Amino acid sequence: MDYRVSYEHSLKSEPDVFIVRVPAQLERDVPANVPGARLPEYITHLILQRSSAIERIRNRRVL
Repeated sequence: MDYRVSYEHSLKSEPDVFIVRVPAQLERDVPANVPGARLPEYITHLILQRSSAIERIRNRRVL
């Protein structure tokens, strides 16, 4: 399944400074068997795997 998400993130060089706001990003190929309660955690994991420069994510929303 595909999900559109928005979030803010910090970089590893400055973990307490949230410098980037991503208004919309498409996350593709999320397995349909991921429970709804676990979906935000799973998407966060996908984002962190894809970018090694990201330290923390906040204000994550599935749109």
